[in-house]
Amino acid sequence: MKLNYTINCEIPVIASVQILVVGGGPGGFSAAVMAARQGKDVLLVEQSNAPGGAAYLGEITPFMSNHIDNVTLDAPLYADWNWEMWKLKGLDPEKFSRDVEQNTPLSKEIAMLAAEKLLDDAGVKTLYYHTFFDVIKEDGRIKSVILHTKDGLCAVNAQVVIDSTGDGDVAAKAGCPFEFGNDEGFCQPMTLCFKVGNIDRQRMPSREEINRIYDEVKKAGDLDCPRENLLWFDAPDADVIHLNTTRVVMKNGTVGSDLSDAEKEGRRQMLEIIRFIRKYIPGCENASIHSAASRIGVRESRRIRGDFYQTVADFTGMKKYPDAIARSCYHVDIHNPKGSGTTLIRIPKGEFYELSFRTLIPKNCTNLLMGCRAVSVDHALHSSIRIMPSVCSIGQAAGMGAAYAVENSCQVTEIDGVEVRRRLIGAGANLA
Repeated sequence: MKLNYTINCEIPVIASVQILVVGGGPGGFSAAVMAARQGKDVLLVEQSNAPGGAAYLGEITPFMSNHIDNVTLDAPLYADWNWEMWKLKGLDPEKFSRDVEQNTPLSKEIAMLAAEKLLDDAGVKTLYYHTFFDVIKEDGRIKSVILHTKDGLCAVNAQVVIDSTGDGDVAAKAGCPFEFGNDEGFCQPMTLCFKVGNIDRQRMPSREEINRIYDEVKKAGDLDCPRENLLWFDAPDADVIHLNTTRVVMKNGTVGSDLSDAEKEGRRQMLEIIRFIRKYIPGCENASIHSAASRIGVRESRRIRGDFYQTVADFTGMKKYPDAIARSCYHVDIHNPKGSGTTLIRIPKGEFYELSFRTLIPKNCTNLLMGCRAVSVDHALHSSIRIMPSVCSIGQAAGMGAAYAVENSCQVTEIDGVEVRRRLIGAGANLA
């Protein structure tokens, strides 16, 4: 049954800015900071209480590696983010080269606070608790972005809008075409990350032995989790480990009821895994919940079709582009959308492929750029470019491109991607 209901109200316009960024995750805050550093009037709106996205709400740690010879491919914003996190951690950042990958385990709160400091230092205006709702589109461009807040609907007008929602929500509402999932229409599974404390790391077996036990217990029917192994990482505290092991399959991250079901299934698997390690893994007998993600992590949903489309052939061919705005050496990493198993394809050591600026330009909208993982690539290539460091590079490129469009009063299709790359290099990007 459907209700016939029309909203009949005046929606207040609360701001008119040069650049509006919707979403405060790694791509969003990177886009906003880069645009503001170019002297532009930037507003970032975020549905939660703070920036940080998957690093904060999803409690994802560590950042996946995208570096060559320990030098990050995602300068400057990802490197700046790490720099601020090290300082909040109490480390002396002067002891490190800013572009050197450290992979220091950090808390979600530190990730959030460091992102917020970058925004504040750049002069970005931020609005939390403002959820994207819809767009008003006229003559092929977004005139207003409508937001939902505690006190009702409001709107923001902007010359250029950057979609950093992760799911391409703005682009979808604006009528931009998109792909979804693999050839069967299934996306990579969602994961609820969590940490457990009271661990005696000295008594824990090797990872190989833990996974041997995990496999035996699954086969015996005493563990119900689709993932093929127990994936865990170091945490900031010596007696805490971080687990990225839950696997929620065949759910749609753009459907509210699926997200609700996925959260409950993720928590069920979390309790199963804690029960398993207490019962079977030495050193974990007294394991207790330390923390859990505020919301489940979504690896993949919409991929917005753009002015240019890249495929996994660019990965295997290590393709380079004159308007490249990001480089990646991270492997193709496809978690089975329907259950157990992970497909890993690695790039030769020391090599990388590049992402064209044109993958950030959606079809059918003249003032919208993508500043998140939902860029114009296929399912397999998306599994490589979706990691947070790479998304920082995508976001900062969207911010630089939006600044160019404002300066030149042009449509996004008229942005000179080669010039955007040149400006990114001038700002410290590792693209030369």
